[in-house]
Amino acid sequence: MTVERILLAFLEQQKDQSPDYKEAVKSLVQNVDKDGHLEADGGLSFKECLMTDSGSHPGVDEELCRRIGAQLAELGDLFEKEALIKQEVVEGLVNQILDKSLTEARFQEAVQSSLCKIPAGIEQEKASLVVAMMLTSKIGKSIPSLLQSCFTTAVSFIQDNYNAYIEGMAEE
Repeated sequence: MTVERILLAFLEQQKDQSPDYKEAVKSLVQNVDKDGHLEADGGLSFKECLMTDSGSHPGVDEELCRRIGAQLAELGDLFEKEALIKQEVVEGLVNQILDKSLTEARFQEAVQSSLCKIPAGIEQEKASLVVAMMLTSKIGKSIPSLLQSCFTTAVSFIQDNYNAYIEGMAEE
């Protein structure tokens, strides 16, 4: 189970994808190695990983990652209808990425600032996880060339804060 694979599945599920966004997501998919980790110099594509003799990494259940990503994307669609994430939050993060000043702490602040209107009955951890993924998607849609940078920050943030929650989702 890797955060990278789940976030990639989420990003692939997003609606209103421009060709540049699709290409940026495709590039990320190609740069995630068979263990689910982002490689800086380009890794095997998902299909290439499956075609190797050893197959996919035994700890990574690709189908489960895709199902969890799709489930989180559905909740993201609901949040999108509720206009949970304000454009100024996305623009602030974009500027910080461009200034090379985006930190995990700032990313967390952006997530927290977007949680004030979550619909009743949704777990705080799940909402935070989805908002982090939505911010990544929105930044990638805004400026596709920034997707990898935001992806790296989001993965680190999610691993540090929600890894246990994701593992719980995988066990359900």
